[in-house]
Amino acid sequence: MNLYSYFFIACASAFCFTGGSAIAQETKVEPIIIKVERNILLRSFIDLDSAKRVTHAISIGSPLQVHYTYDADNGQLVLLWKGGFLDATPMWHDRGDGSSRPLGRAIQVGNAIPQIQQLATLQSEFKKDTVGSGFKPKGYTLDASGLPVFKYRTYGLSVKDMTRVIDGGQGIRREIDSEGSTNDLYLCLAKANVIEQKDGKYIIADQAYSITVADEAALKPIIRTIQGSQELLVPFQGKIIYSILFNQ
Repeated sequence: MNLYSYFFIACASAFCFTGGSAIAQETKVEPIIIKVERNILLRSFIDLDSAKRVTHAISIGSPLQVHYTYDADNGQLVLLWKGGFLDATPMWHDRGDGSSRPLGRAIQVGNAIPQIQQLATLQSEFKKDTVGSGFKPKGYTLDASGLPVFKYRTYGLSVKDMTRVIDGGQGIRREIDSEGSTNDLYLCLAKANVIEQKDGKYIIADQAYSITVADEAALKPIIRTIQGSQELLVPFQGKIIYSILFNQ
């Protein structure tokens, strides 16, 4: 074996050693955790269980340890969870991919489609996008505590949409208010395999949460079955107030 061969083997060995070390170091990234000491908003991509990426997600963190993600592109709540806030490692480590992850087990309460839609009949399916609705996000304002009131236009209506954590951290309360009304508009509160009405609550059996509707007698919520799934709808007229409560 000549001197050149020894040199080549030595260099290759050194490359393999240092390369392996670098790879090992890359796999031991210190997580970038977003902690919440006051109300906070963070924009990022959020991936849902359906493998759909929410590209206009705004996650709202609360010191009460209940957090949620809002899809500003559809006017829809998509995730709710309690405990820690967000792991931003995928977004901020190295070059990043723009996404963050809820800490702990998040409940998917929406599927990133427009939550308010006009239905020809009660057997009409919800559309997967905003085509025909005139949906247009109008940003948001912050209240004195730093929490957002989202605004958008849809079906010719100006809508204000705000969500607040319920004292004690048992869930969230959402209020959606519009100026004026349009016929045959419905708000989809939930979609699941099974929705059961019991003791003044709508239990979303396979998602570990329940829904209560303010002024239920006047709104007359509807449970319908579409393509093998159940949906909880209320006619969208004026103001809708409802709460999403953790079952545990």
